[in-house]
Amino acid sequence: MGEPSSEHLRAIIQTQTEIAASDLDLDATMRLIAARGQELTGATAGVVELTDDEDMVYKVVTGEATPFLGMRVPMAGSLSGLCVKEDRVLRSDDTLTDPRVNVEACRRVRARSMLCVPLVHRARTVGVLKVYSSVPRAFSAGDVETLELLSELIAAQMSHATLLAVEVHGGRHDALTGLPNRRAYEERLAVEVSRASRYDWPLTLCLIDLDGFKAVNDGLGHPAGDKVLCRVAAVIDESRLADDKFRIGGDEFAILMPKTPREDAALAATRLCHAICEVEVPGGSIGASFGLAERLDDPVAMHAAADAELLAAKDDLYGR
Repeated sequence: MGEPSSEHLRAIIQTQTEIAASDLDLDATMRLIAARGQELTGATAGVVELTDDEDMVYKVVTGEATPFLGMRVPMAGSLSGLCVKEDRVLRSDDTLTDPRVNVEACRRVRARSMLCVPLVHRARTVGVLKVYSSVPRAFSAGDVETLELLSELIAAQMSHATLLAVEVHGGRHDALTGLPNRRAYEERLAVEVSRASRYDWPLTLCLIDLDGFKAVNDGLGHPAGDKVLCRVAAVIDESRLADDKFRIGGDEFAILMPKTPREDAALAATRLCHAICEVEVPGGSIGASFGLAERLDDPVAMHAAADAELLAAKDDLYGR
């Protein structure tokens, strides 16, 4: 079997050093390694898939796989599932003729050839590090060795995690409200922007900030304020089931509305703010202001546009 080039070995050592020097957490490590695997093998996408019941779930995505974060593929009938089951490296040189692959999933993500390497955590195969390409026969024996070395870096990082599932959930969810947190929001915003650009469909971002919440904290105390935040989060979470909702800090929330033009998003946001005004507050009341941004190619710019509109709404409310 071929071996990685000296250039690839230096890149892998550099990756290991970067992980150690930066004290990256598990998720950041997996993102870095997936990106490095894509780069070193010349793939069009890098993916970390983890097992969840009978499915493989796209937990980390790079390159052309970016729009497919969270995608689920049944273990049965997929190359990744077979890789986990047999605990060995599997390569498909052409997914159109390979009976081991999930043809529909491969067509959806544009994977014509792929390479899967097992990820082992506590002597159990829990997922795969995968790269794929939109052209057939894209990967060599040397690419196999490269990906195996990178998978060992993930395994080493996993060994420091006592409860992988809890760690992943806790790192992306707000402890008070249970909504996904700012970190999850930033990741999801990038995914939805990429997906909307890929398929040329509308996407609107809504940022919501509570009005009068400081008076609740000052007058009733933080425990009462926390209860109000939980009630508001419940109202937001129950609205428009197809949307992604996040608490991104303090009394600020974000809602991603895929396939929703600005006019429809404005109506939904207005209804939601009216519902927030009805949240029970002992001896008082709260309101909510919102800002919207339609799809932009840059997630940071899209957030900034919505934030600017939210600040303008706040200025109008308080006569600034």
